[in-house]
Amino acid sequence: MSPSKPTNGVKRSAPTSSTASPSGVNTSKTDGKRQKRDESFTRDHASTPTPAAAAAAAAAKDIGEHSNTHLQYAVDFLKAKGSPKPLQEILDHLTLQHLPEDQQRVFVHNLKSHSRVQFNPAPKSKGQQFDWRAGTYEYRAKLPGVSSKIKLLEYLQQRKDQAGLSIKDIKDGWPDCDAAIEELEQEHKVMGIRTKKDTHARFIWPDFPELHHEVDPEFRVMWFQEALPSVDEMPRKLKALGQKATSEAKTNTNIGHKAPPKRKKASRVQKKFENEHMRNIFEQHKRK
Repeated sequence: MSPSKPTNGVKRSAPTSSTASPSGVNTSKTDGKRQKRDESFTRDHASTPTPAAAAAAAAAKDIGEHSNTHLQYAVDFLKAKGSPKPLQEILDHLTLQHLPEDQQRVFVHNLKSHSRVQFNPAPKSKGQQFDWRAGTYEYRAKLPGVSSKIKLLEYLQQRKDQAGLSIKDIKDGWPDCDAAIEELEQEHKVMGIRTKKDTHARFIWPDFPELHHEVDPEFRVMWFQEALPSVDEMPRKLKALGQKATSEAKTNTNIGHKAPPKRKKASRVQKKFENEHMRNIFEQHKRK
């Protein structure tokens, strides 16, 4: 039997084709889920940076948050090396070589303006373009150039004050100066103050070998064998010799010539008359 035709003459639309799996499950829904899963995996995989990119991003974040820390590490690195170093070696030591160029420029600007860093520009040649990476950096000590006995003596002679020179300031640019300072002390070119506990030098002053004279050991023995009076007997001994002890209070020699103090005038207070009827008698008596 043939299928019945529509009476109104309008053709029916063909049903949507659907492919069924042998088990009877619709594959169109499965393909849609698989496509969404693949897109999600592709998106997540694309957003995951490589290890190098992740390290660069972390370094870029750290350079902004810990710029002062990186500068201090750079200063300590230059101080430990004790010689001029190029920028690339400093960046490699701080693991900042993967930073973007603009952030490296900021780091270079801060490094050049640091008070403990000295920048040495590269020699210029004709036609050479400016290179912000060129040049070297070195540690600037508190006492620049003082790194030998000759330089230390020259620095002491150029000073205009008589204050002691701190050994701590010398070691800032010359860490192993202890042996040299001991030799200068033995040569009587410097004199110093040492700690009582470990006898380490703390401050030094310039000394002059021509003013140093050796004392006869026999005289030294005689000097220290001479007994001194006790503290209580010292003023009496000095008074017997016609001298005065420094512990006595100073007397003013001009105390006898001091002018007498001026007497203040007593303020005249007008008396209050209780007997007003006798005021005229008092005034007449005052006129006489």
